[in-house]
Amino acid sequence: MSQHDELDGSEKTAARVIVIMLICAVLLALFSIAVVALVTHSLYAAGYYTMSALFDVNGENASTFISAVLGSGAYSGAFYIVIMISLLDGLAKAVIVGFLIAVFINLLSSIDIKSTLDVITAKRQKDHVIVCGYSMLAERLCKDMARDNLRFVIIDNDPEKVGTLRDLKYNVIDGDFTQKNVLEGASLKNARAIIFATESDFINLLGIVTAHHMYPDVKIIARARQVANVTKMQRGGAELCLVPEVVAGLELGEHVLKL
Repeated sequence: MSQHDELDGSEKTAARVIVIMLICAVLLALFSIAVVALVTHSLYAAGYYTMSALFDVNGENASTFISAVLGSGAYSGAFYIVIMISLLDGLAKAVIVGFLIAVFINLLSSIDIKSTLDVITAKRQKDHVIVCGYSMLAERLCKDMARDNLRFVIIDNDPEKVGTLRDLKYNVIDGDFTQKNVLEGASLKNARAIIFATESDFINLLGIVTAHHMYPDVKIIARARQVANVTKMQRGGAELCLVPEVVAGLELGEHVLKL
């Protein structure tokens, strides 16, 4: 199971917990109103005292209501019922607090802090190389650039690859490089070159067209699996397009180091 699937599962579990706690809070509040209505014979008073007790409105709470009932003597034999109301008040408050905590935790879990920090770091890059797709070719290329102290940012949407790249201390963005906002996050306008190195010629071509449309002056390099697609990539804006992968790895690495 991938990290993405695990996150989806945890988010669904958190959502279920929130819904269950909300239902419990509503049921406890309704039950409290019903019990108070039996004592006071007034639905209005039941709703008022229950809501006041739950939210401590105007200084009213469960103890205030108990004192009022016991002190007035208006409701004979109500002692045990009022004790029950006090317990329900405490339970309802506990459920409401738990509900709020669950909502807060779910909100925090929905924020990908690592991805946010990665984008912030990438946006500060200048005169760097953007590598789109962490393939075998990209792996060799990144090793060469790291060895020569070249600045580079990798874009990939595979959670396992992203995790591996973070472990290697590479600058990586978890996203789809065919989307303009992702390329902006990688600081495409300040890049010395962008390389499309996925296993798919079609995806590489989409990235080429997107990047060239955004910043025509940025150097675009791509790999292709089929010779027939080289012309299409060059028409899309690629300055250099190499095939096959083995030859591309050798020549592409040398070309990047000379930029």
